[in-house]
Amino acid sequence: MGVCGPSLASIFGFAVTLAIAGSTEALWKVPLIDVQHLGNTIRTTDSSDNITATATITTHDITLVAKNHENASVILYLSGDLKVCVNLTFTYDPNDPTIDPLDGFTLCPQDGDSEERSSREHAVALSPNPLPKNFTLEITSRRVGKTVLGLKAEPAVFDVTNAFIRVAVIHDPVLDLVSDVFGWTYSIIWDISFLPQVWLNWNRKSVVGFSLDNVTLNILAYLCYSLFNVAFFAVPFIQNQFHERYPRQVNHVRPNDVFFACYALFIEIVLGIQCLIYHREPGQVVSKTCWVIVTGSVLSVAIACVLAAEHVLWWLDVFYLMSYLKLGITPLKYIPQLYVNYRHKSTAGFSMVGLLMDFTGGALSLAQMFMLSANNDDWISVFNNFSKFGLGVITILFDLMFFFQHYYFHLRKKPLVI
Repeated sequence: MGVCGPSLASIFGFAVTLAIAGSTEALWKVPLIDVQHLGNTIRTTDSSDNITATATITTHDITLVAKNHENASVILYLSGDLKVCVNLTFTYDPNDPTIDPLDGFTLCPQDGDSEERSSREHAVALSPNPLPKNFTLEITSRRVGKTVLGLKAEPAVFDVTNAFIRVAVIHDPVLDLVSDVFGWTYSIIWDISFLPQVWLNWNRKSVVGFSLDNVTLNILAYLCYSLFNVAFFAVPFIQNQFHERYPRQVNHVRPNDVFFACYALFIEIVLGIQCLIYHREPGQVVSKTCWVIVTGSVLSVAIACVLAAEHVLWWLDVFYLMSYLKLGITPLKYIPQLYVNYRHKSTAGFSMVGLLMDFTGGALSLAQMFMLSANNDDWISVFNNFSKFGLGVITILFDLMFFFQHYYFHLRKKPLVI
């Protein structure tokens, strides 16, 4: 029985880890995935006791234009101690790259056998220890799409973890600029969309017609989202775990993500305070179902924290769990407000101005995704990035339901008899 408990914990943690890690594959997929042991997580770095040198490519992201066969130069930096001849070749993911293939080369220390090695097909550099050494790589676009260029060493004496480039070959840089404008626009609109409900409650000094379940679930969702963004943006320990698991992927959390999440949490707390101090109708309380969802979410995070403390999960997975809770709560938070509107046969007390902004932000978010996919010929990424795509679709669908309720109840109002 003493072994059974830890074993079950390891199995449970491993299953959770696979579920979490499997869901985080987004635009760039790492080809080397090695599950090392039951209680550990997925790693993507090669390990070898024979590693004596390091290969690094100084730039990990470049964008080229396809129609001009545009090219860019990057530096491959080799350092360390080289004791044997090494054949260095380049790898591509996918196998049919969107850039012109690069020639491999052989690098050797000087050992008196230079004539034989000079007759080889690849170029040979000779010195007692040729490192450190820089090589200039010319990356030329071939067709539209995305490619991850990597480096392979035979024998594996080089650590090639940081020897990769993500190359995006696009149709038109103008489309990229327009998509950036769309991105900032929907972010600003979504930021402002929280304020009309605050103003409406303040102006009426009442929250009658506004769902308390909605604001409770929103506080939980944006608390999870804030912790996720702050951890990924500002906690080196979490950043290091991310790069260890996904060495060829980008941490996409930016300062504006942190600001939006924390700002949204602050506004939802303000709405929660308004619900406490302003007039409510009899029976207007947080439902038992809502408290069950909140309790279940908090317990799931607490269990994940215990597993992380016991080294069954990575702390990285705890914060991924928080992001998934935010995604899962999003469709649930709309349902109570739909029911409140239905029960009152009115949308009074629920800001339609904020709803219109929410709808506009969701539409622009999806438009940006489709625009980027069209510019990169990468439509699969729309569905791989389910967090953004799913949130945009869910937002639009529920907003349309609210619009229908608003105009349906408005048209069914009895005309005023004078």
